[in-house]
Amino acid sequence: MRPHSSRRRPTASVALSWIAIPLAVIGLALGGRADDASADGIAIGSGAAELEDLAWIAGHWGGEAMGGQIEEAWFSPAGRSMSGSFRLVRDGLAIMYELLLLEQDDDGEIYYRFKHVGRGWAPREETALEFRLTELEGRKATFRNTAPEPPENGLLWFTYESPTEDALRVTIHGSRGGDPTVLAMTRR
Repeated sequence: MRPHSSRRRPTASVALSWIAIPLAVIGLALGGRADDASADGIAIGSGAAELEDLAWIAGHWGGEAMGGQIEEAWFSPAGRSMSGSFRLVRDGLAIMYELLLLEQDDDGEIYYRFKHVGRGWAPREETALEFRLTELEGRKATFRNTAPEPPENGLLWFTYESPTEDALRVTIHGSRGGDPTVLAMTRR
């Protein structure tokens, strides 16, 4: 595994109450440790992967998690980016949204950036959250937080995995310890 890039990016120090992950609202269930990453993945270096290698994420996905219905939709790669959205609906009311972006920067690195908003388009954090692609093995991608010091109780890393063309699984690891949170979705 290649260490985080020495290039620092501004990120907000955000408490878990403001990190509702789709990565969505997982509250106290957020778990895992930064050093729990799979050792069998392929480390990604600058320019080692192309955004098109993540095209399998594109599509409309849905499932049940976090006490409600979750939906995530991604556009196919274009212009060195993939954009998407996420929403959580509980008791017939959408309570949280995410704006999602996979983007390949000029340095060749691929970043996953997202921002949470609530009802009435109320922002949940000051700036977008940012994670860098660090491993890619087939249809499994690992993204790690780029913050020099991720916030206490914050999101450290997550994986997107598509074991079949009709299944998408997001596994979320946080700084609290404990079991990771898994969001299982199927293609709609």
